Amino acid sequence: MKNVSITAFINIIFVLALAAITTTFLFFVKLDKEKSTQERTQRYSIIANSVLNNFNLLPTNDQLKNIYSQFQVTSVEDRLKKLDVINNAKELMYQETSLGRVRIYEMYNKYYIYVQKMSYNILLEDLKPQPYNRSIALIVYLFAITIFLALYFAIRKKFTPLRTLDKQIQKFSNGDKNIKLDFTNNDEIGKIAKSFNNAITHINNLTDSKNLFMRNMMHELKTPITKAMFIVESLDDDKNKEILVRAFERMNSIIKELATVEKLSSNMSVIYKENTTFFKIYKNAINIMMIDANSISSKISDFNLKVDISLFSITIKNLIDNAIKFSPNSHATLIATKRKIEVISKGEKLKHDLNYYTEPFSQEEKRKDGFGLGLYIVKTSVELHGFKFLYEYKEGKNYFIIDMSK
Repeated sequence: MKNVSITAFINIIFVLALAAITTTFLFFVKLDKEKSTQERTQRYSIIANSVLNNFNLLPTNDQLKNIYSQFQVTSVEDRLKKLDVINNAKELMYQETSLGRVRIYEMYNKYYIYVQKMSYNILLEDLKPQPYNRSIALIVYLFAITIFLALYFAIRKKFTPLRTLDKQIQKFSNGDKNIKLDFTNNDEIGKIAKSFNNAITHINNLTDSKNLFMRNMMHELKTPITKAMFIVESLDDDKNKEILVRAFERMNSIIKELATVEKLSSNMSVIYKENTTFFKIYKNAINIMMIDANSISSKISDFNLKVDISLFSITIKNLIDNAIKFSPNSHATLIATKRKIEVISKGEKLKHDLNYYTEPFSQEEKRKDGFGLGLYIVKTSVELHGFKFLYEYKEGKNYFIIDMSK
């Protein structure tokens, strides 16, 4: 029941309660009907035995009429009606004693007592029948169900704002940060909505502040780097010039990576997929890395894929960079096929689950392990492309895998 929504839980509770009420009602109706039938049978037995006892005294017609009046019954004198009841009515009871024979009949919601003793053969009609009346019980039941359903819909209506709140929260989690909840109720749901509005405002302020800081910082870094690259072009020493150019290009790539982090962390990233080859992606990744060619071994089965070239190049670069940086022999192996890309390096197994290292803006403890924004970019980029980012450890080697099989 942990994963059942509140609405579904309320529906289940009310359905079970309705079933319990209906079952209880039917059970008591049955008991009441049986009790009514038993009381009626006892009454007719008393009437029959009284009439049979009086037959022993050879009563006159007036005496019999007094007995009938006392028990609120009347004798059926019409011979055709009498035969119709005896032949066609439903027999409810048959009793034979030393006094005589007694039969109880029901016909058209009327009850008859047929008494036989020697020369007496009398059919009595009950003038005060008490058949079981279901209409009253049904009215009571319908009244109870009406109140029950009114209570159910009142509770459902009370939870309607909660469903609205849930939809708005989902929109917010999907990146829509301009939502506003308008709840006039001052109940618990209204208070939650107001608190959520305050939280949205606070988060938006923090996001805007962070974005402004990142943009200003990147702008302030990019301007001197651009000026420095113009100055470098005027140097005569080609060797130093090449080193400086590569250094400034590396700084530019870092700024681009920070821009990528800013976009991904704010959930505002849009990827532009293009048809390309993996070899081109790999070449771009190597170009933005300052590593020795001997630091990486590759086994590439060149294939076509549709990805954001810039973002996916940074993704591959980060994987290779991490593998080399944290391997004891500063070496990484890349194996790429159409189904998956593996970056392999020697080293100790990760102490925590992969998700631990792929959170943005990692804490100090994680930075000591050397994992942070790099793997965050990898995981986010991989998921934006519809792939899976996996980790395995086999035979003393770490395997970081981009699964593209689906």
